[in-house]
Amino acid sequence: MTAAITCSDLSFSWPDGTPVLDGLTASFGPGRTGLIGVNGSGKSTLLKLIAGELSPAAGVIRNRGEVGYLPQAITLGTRRSVSDLLGITAARQALLAIEAGETQADLYRAVGDDWDVEERARAWLDRLGLGHLGLDDQVERLSGGETIGVALAALFLRRPDILLLDEPTNNLDLDARQRLYDAVASWTGVMVIVSHDR
Repeated sequence: MTAAITCSDLSFSWPDGTPVLDGLTASFGPGRTGLIGVNGSGKSTLLKLIAGELSPAAGVIRNRGEVGYLPQAITLGTRRSVSDLLGITAARQALLAIEAGETQADLYRAVGDDWDVEERARAWLDRLGLGHLGLDDQVERLSGGETIGVALAALFLRRPDILLLDEPTNNLDLDARQRLYDAVASWTGVMVIVSHDR
């Protein structure tokens, strides 16, 4: 199965009746697609619809494959760690318990096929210029750019079939942008990016 997004006759309006999308039909296959337009033209709204965060007033969206979504604004809990944001805390804790000699089946289910999850997480953090961060560091201490970088690493680590990135270069310095460009260029699945950064 080849990953793809198909939008058929898609319409969406704000609660006050202001139309955002009207009869949009589009499809996105493997490779990178950039959505460029003036503010308020519906780019971010389209990503939210594809991600399932909003429901269309009319039309159908079909996603063939798992979807990973990076919104413009990332909501974080104040007591979360880098490991939590990466989504690997349960697997790490299960690995520690197994290494300590515990053998419960639920521990093996928590790990699944992710026996190398820490190594892969550190590799993505390094690749995105965040090798200085520890997996147990608190996210409340991260800069805006570091937070975006960790959220991106979490998506790349998950390996979804479809990646939706909404303004991923916000809060990133020049070096972090270049690292993101390199990661984006190597992505082989479906990627839809909203950005003013052509």
